[in-house]
Amino acid sequence: MMSEPSIPANVRDLAARRHVDAGGAIFRVGTSASHVYFLLRGRVALNRFGPSGEEVAIHVADPGEFFAEASLHAERYHCTAVALADTEVAAIPSVDLRARIQSDPQFAMQWLESVAGQLRQVRARVERLSIKSAAERVRHLLLTEGRGKTPTYALRGTARELAGQLGLTHEALYRVLAAMQREGTIARTRSEIVLLR
Repeated sequence: MMSEPSIPANVRDLAARRHVDAGGAIFRVGTSASHVYFLLRGRVALNRFGPSGEEVAIHVADPGEFFAEASLHAERYHCTAVALADTEVAAIPSVDLRARIQSDPQFAMQWLESVAGQLRQVRARVERLSIKSAAERVRHLLLTEGRGKTPTYALRGTARELAGQLGLTHEALYRVLAAMQREGTIARTRSEIVLLR
């Protein structure tokens, strides 16, 4: 079991810890954007609604990530944050975080580095969704988000959630993973997928 990440030292004094039960909303679209959040435990989906009213996950936050960073510069939240499991967050008032960034250049650079890293991940996800082949989407995921010399991706949620992140149905994901495993392209366990070639 992974240990819980620590609230970054430079904002620990600003943060209030909150528990949210699975399925609960941390904030809703259109409500006052008063806090930035740091995820300590659980998983959080940031959802918007599509043109037909369907819910679309624009990001899934994992422990150790900030989310709702746009609240630093917005009056209202532009999405809804829903806990996918029992979740612990650190809520940091936007006004206090903005003041800390303005007064502490070292922290400002750390904040930029953190946000830039998350932006790189989002760009990789957008790039992945433009790939037509399901197998190539899986390969791209393993190459960009896998760890180690032999890219290994640790599964963080359900297969259905992974399928949604890849823009596939869960049936299509099962089929492509089974085919890639038969071909010797990947190996997989219940907790990870390894790119072999």
